[in-house]
Amino acid sequence: MRKNARIAVTGVGAVSAVGSNNAAFLNALSTGTSNFGPSIRHELDFDSVVCEASEECFREHGHDELDSPTGRLCLAAAHECITNAHPSDAGKPDGLILGTSTGGQAMSEAAILALVDGKSLPSYNYRGQGSIASPARLVARDLDIRGPVQTLSTACTSAANAIAMAITWLCSGRCNRVLAGGGDALCYTTLTIFHLLELTGPTMCTPFHQDRKGMTLADGAGFLLLERLDDVVARNQIPIAELYGAGMSSDAYHMTAPSEDGAGAELAMRRALISAGIEPGDIDHINAHGTGTSLNDKAEARAINRVFGKDVPVMSCKGLTGHAIGGAGGIEAIASIYSVMEGRAFVNVGASEPASDCPVSLVPAGGLQLGGSPVIISNSFAFGGNNTSLVFGTPREVR
Repeated sequence: MRKNARIAVTGVGAVSAVGSNNAAFLNALSTGTSNFGPSIRHELDFDSVVCEASEECFREHGHDELDSPTGRLCLAAAHECITNAHPSDAGKPDGLILGTSTGGQAMSEAAILALVDGKSLPSYNYRGQGSIASPARLVARDLDIRGPVQTLSTACTSAANAIAMAITWLCSGRCNRVLAGGGDALCYTTLTIFHLLELTGPTMCTPFHQDRKGMTLADGAGFLLLERLDDVVARNQIPIAELYGAGMSSDAYHMTAPSEDGAGAELAMRRALISAGIEPGDIDHINAHGTGTSLNDKAEARAINRVFGKDVPVMSCKGLTGHAIGGAGGIEAIASIYSVMEGRAFVNVGASEPASDCPVSLVPAGGLQLGGSPVIISNSFAFGGNNTSLVFGTPREVR
């Protein structure tokens, strides 16, 4: 056991509506723009504005018994992560933790709709394709991951919790290289639930804006390759970032709404700082959960203000990518890592000035230079008061 092992990030992989690879994601963050526009789904009794990923974001494979849109999306991000790992010759992952809220739900929906319509059932296996665990099983099989494989489903914190859980696997010696993150593809169940909760808006989401109308649901997946820092240094390699620590809380305030004062979010951020061994003043930038809903943005902003004051620049990726639910924490962890690597806070797309009920400072158009070796906190908050914060920075040997 290596209880106090430090955790290195040696690879990242993101696929989303802004593009099928890391380069497209970084370009969208850097410019504050992308080549996609939100689309409208008309299949249900209501129209829903969403951010859909292109077909190339859904990787083909030969494991039909585990097939699902979420699985193919996660597989694309996982391959992107492994392909771009530094170094690439250190060996394949020996553990996988995958967060998702839908799993194979889209395949179950197709089977149910066919049954209701009196049509022939498609080739479908609930325990395979329809399972919440089918994306993890697909990724593990395709990448030949022979160690432990875990599925987490905690709504919008799923991928962030997967990354936090990887710390324990590495510190305990259970694994040497863990692929951690998650993803979700759009499905009818997700669209309907958020519509009925009146959380979606008629236009692209605008996090922290005075006139924010609601969230924009999206396809997306993001994975990190994590190792013990000592092992990476022993190979004479410098990782792309270090995961300093993680903090979690579960305030159980309400099934679907955060407490107005953001008490659970505050506790997660304070625990992340303690885990990282740093003070609030050491944080240079906050990658917020920032969904663009009235309650979430207000609660998160108040929590941020109590922990960090009003001077730390804040942004949310969701004005670009939309909200990928189970995959959001992975995508936004990667955005935070790019902020570390680039020494820059990326623009908060959708608002440059915060709403009157959001006491934070937003990253303006054009972004902000942070200087050398910034430390970033990435927030993910979910239904049921489930909150997770991750802290990333430059590996401290080279700070």
